[in-house]
Amino acid sequence: MSAVPLIASDPGLLDRVARLVSSCPGCDADLAPVGAAKEALDFLSVEMPDLAFIYFSDPAIDSFGLLARIQKDAWLLHSSIIAICEEDGSAERLEEIRGANIVIVLQADDLERRLPKVLDIIAKNRRILFQRGIGADLVQSISGSFQLQSDTIEVNCYVNLVCNYLYSADKIDAAGKMAVHVALTEMLLNAVEHGNCGISYDEKGAWLEEGNSMSALIEKKCQDPAVASRRVLFEYTIARDKSTFHIADEGPGFDWRKQKDAVSSGDLHAVHGRGIRMTRKYTQNLQYNDKGNAVSFEVPHAQDCVNDTPALFDNLAPIAVRQGDVVIREGEHSDFLYYIAKGHYDVIVNGTPVSMLSPDDIFMGEMSFLLHNRRSATVRATTDGTLIRISKKDFVAAIKEKPHYALFLSRLLAQRLQRRHPATHDVMATSP
Repeated sequence: MSAVPLIASDPGLLDRVARLVSSCPGCDADLAPVGAAKEALDFLSVEMPDLAFIYFSDPAIDSFGLLARIQKDAWLLHSSIIAICEEDGSAERLEEIRGANIVIVLQADDLERRLPKVLDIIAKNRRILFQRGIGADLVQSISGSFQLQSDTIEVNCYVNLVCNYLYSADKIDAAGKMAVHVALTEMLLNAVEHGNCGISYDEKGAWLEEGNSMSALIEKKCQDPAVASRRVLFEYTIARDKSTFHIADEGPGFDWRKQKDAVSSGDLHAVHGRGIRMTRKYTQNLQYNDKGNAVSFEVPHAQDCVNDTPALFDNLAPIAVRQGDVVIREGEHSDFLYYIAKGHYDVIVNGTPVSMLSPDDIFMGEMSFLLHNRRSATVRATTDGTLIRISKKDFVAAIKEKPHYALFLSRLLAQRLQRRHPATHDVMATSP
């Protein structure tokens, strides 16, 4: 893992986080203290870390302003965020912010107890932190199988990691991210609360009506060693067209057949049966085992979904492309490149298709654009799509405003070469 910034001005907090990071066996992060919002934005822009700590209760840093800046250009600033807060309402504010790439929100006075567990989860799921580096042509599917303790922090961390990856990898849109988040949270919490902890619907309702939190009730139940030893199995497979999830607890199960038609028979927001109702609404092929302590379901991926367009190119009008259109012709002069917003495109050399481009490739025609060459290939749309045409004038203006765009393009080219020629990185790939 590359350098991980801790955006905070409090030296005491820095020391605490540094000790916890250095003591995590699977975490090899080099913690970098960053004490100002402008410095933090520069660090994120240039270093492009996969993970960042932000102290949202720091009076010396406008952390929420920084987060707003990050969200305006999330195409580059895609770091997964561990948010640290005091009891000042910051955590509640963060819960209202949609689209933020937050892995977990931790209370500052609880770091020693919670952060090691979060770091361990992140270390075991490093693949889904590398959001821009994984293209569909490199990895066909990503799978994971984990044993979760009965702990809401673990549930929230796993749910956010998976949802953030699916969104950043353009497999689901904002509405899809909300749906997957709800389904995973409800099913995992059901496995913890009702399965492993044996909390009945009546007990849960009475506890919540008294103004208590479910995390407190779960911790109370886990004071029993027999309950604390139980685990929740969480498995996921993220393939090209869909994601599949499997969740199983070690409880006695329940009669799921009574809830089979729950969506059409009650309020989706009712406390009792909420998990099954919400999951049936937002997923496909929901299935329980006979015992009722294991469930699986699927989430179809959106086709040609693009969630983050470069902010500096927002003023450029998109171009609609129809299947069969020739976008680039072999041998023509090149003074522009395309940002691929939607669609799939064949790259053809001397009449022979040699590769295919998609939104995973981000740009089309960048090599000849940069080298002042004629186009080395023809590109034809194999589906309907959308492109953003970027002239040299616009691209140079973008780099002058934010120089890290040039660094990003360099890294993008290096990643593409590595993917296409993993054994010979010094060989230049064909790019129109």
